Amino acid sequence: MTRVVHVVGCSCGQCSGSQGVQGPTIVVGSGQGGARGVQGTQGVQGATGTGLQGAQGPIGPGGGAQGTQGLQGAQGLQGATGIGTQGTQGAQGDPGTQGISGTSLGTTDDLSEGVTNLYFTPQRVAYVHTQGVANNTWVITHNLHFYPNITVQDSAGNIVEGEITYTNSDSLTVTFATAFSGEAYLS
Repeated sequence: MTRVVHVVGCSCGQCSGSQGVQGPTIVVGSGQGGARGVQGTQGVQGATGTGLQGAQGPIGPGGGAQGTQGLQGAQGLQGATGIGTQGTQGAQGDPGTQGISGTSLGTTDDLSEGVTNLYFTPQRVAYVHTQGVANNTWVITHNLHFYPNITVQDSAGNIVEGEITYTNSDSLTVTFATAFSGEAYLS
């Protein structure tokens, strides 16, 4: 098989056009590896066209001037500072010798055997209210910091039921059908 390298003036599709000058024709025989021809130089690029840019057209009808920016409004006054007194600080917990000390516990399940529980003392988990004057409404301030159970006993030792209204975690009101005196046990 013979391969032909095209020459200047060839009219095939690969050579026609402004490809520039190509080197001489070299015929290579089948199975032979001959030298390749010299590459031709590239043709000259054409001149760039010139022209003027058109002027900008006028602004269309209704295109008025931009309005001026308005003034910023005055800043409002700061509100008054709240008035009130700060509550009193609670008492510090009892120092412990063995086990837990004045820290709050949710449970005693984690206490080791034989450790004295210094937090859940009767003063912290129970309260006894004495109602010396007969009344059908007892207002009890217990300061236990939780909503306790309550048992009411009249001065004769009878258990009496009433309607309990918890004011908050430190006080409650018990209302009875009749007035009497006695004690209330909270825990």
